[in-house]
Amino acid sequence: MKFTTQFLLMLLSLFISTNIYSKEAIKTCDELLSDNQYEEALKTKKGEFKSTFCHGQVNLRLKNFDEAIKNFKLAGKLSKSDTDHFMADLLVGMALKEAKRLDDALIHFNNSYSFIKANKTFKRLYLVEIAETLLLLSKYDEAVNTFLEAYAFAANDQERASNLDRTAFSYALLKNYTKAVEYELKANMAFDRTGLLGEYVESGINLALYYSEANDQASAERTLLKFEKFSRENGGMYYLAKVLFTQSNYYKKKSNMDLSKSKLDEANRIANDIGAEDLKTLFKTL
Repeated sequence: MKFTTQFLLMLLSLFISTNIYSKEAIKTCDELLSDNQYEEALKTKKGEFKSTFCHGQVNLRLKNFDEAIKNFKLAGKLSKSDTDHFMADLLVGMALKEAKRLDDALIHFNNSYSFIKANKTFKRLYLVEIAETLLLLSKYDEAVNTFLEAYAFAANDQERASNLDRTAFSYALLKNYTKAVEYELKANMAFDRTGLLGEYVESGINLALYYSEANDQASAERTLLKFEKFSRENGGMYYLAKVLFTQSNYYKKKSNMDLSKSKLDEANRIANDIGAEDLKTLFKTL
């Protein structure tokens, strides 16, 4: 769910930055949503693309999926540019996916994708959504191929890294950890080039886990130590705590209970110091 939420925010950001016609209304709706002023957002007069799309966003946030789907379909009909139409159509599929209507979502994404020609940005976005839906349908082989197809349309290192990371995850679900390691290594190098500390460390944690599942314990331990050192040196306390938690799990499985406890204790101290409630909850699972 976290991935879906972040992906939706990325899509809307892209939409705002590339669509001058819709910029003002989308921004206003975004501000209202950020303030949880749903009733005010729904007062937007429908009948044109901007306001209808806004209603779709509100209803999707409220999990009124049927209404959101209707809004986005109507917005598509009211669209006056390919960007408007592709975005509205994409959100129809995402609403179907969020509503757990996975087969319908996959059909919709595939049908819509067939109408996109030269727009590489939307080709990638649709392919990513198709791949994510395939994962939810446990069609992991197809998801791998689709993420790799989407990779061909990536415009920068962040997009390339994201596609490679999800490809690795798909291979891990297939229990092909050799391939998972191969693609997570590529993803990690791409994340390193982006300068995004959090994504880089998260990828490093995934890489260590895949090494461990591939029974390459030396590489798993070395990778965790590398990202512990990186997080300490770069002030990433939140991600340091996550690395320490992963190390605690790792050493527990190796029956090194003293080291496991030491890592978990430090992770808990950091989580308390920075007030990371999500980490506190996570750490209780160990």
